[in-house]
Amino acid sequence: MSQILYILLGILGLFMLLQLSVRFRGWFRRGKPAPKVGGSLGQSIDKGGKILAYFYSPSCSACRTQEKYINLIQKNFKAVYRINAAKDRSIASAFGVMGTPTTVIIEKGIIKEYFTGVTPTKKLKGTLQLI
Repeated sequence: MSQILYILLGILGLFMLLQLSVRFRGWFRRGKPAPKVGGSLGQSIDKGGKILAYFYSPSCSACRTQEKYINLIQKNFKAVYRINAAKDRSIASAFGVMGTPTTVIIEKGIIKEYFTGVTPTKKLKGTLQLI
């Protein structure tokens, strides 16, 4: 019985470490220059405006919830880019996306915020200063 408990605790600990590594990886990207990417996202980054880059995957159930929040943000903030991380892997890789949903706020070519997981509208609006 105690061996099963140790195995379960080990699995739980490993899961927690993986979650923390994803969060810390995003945290360390804050304040760094946004990567050079092509397309309209790359052009907007080069112009230096404020941008919301939302990475999703079609099979992600949490992305469906996040999509609702992104739609609410887009009513007041037009520079929203939706990137299918499964399709555009090079862009997702350049931004260090390890899981979806991931939302990146870029301002003047610098990563201002990097959110992994579902991020509520209020937090996004506060970051974008839409409140």
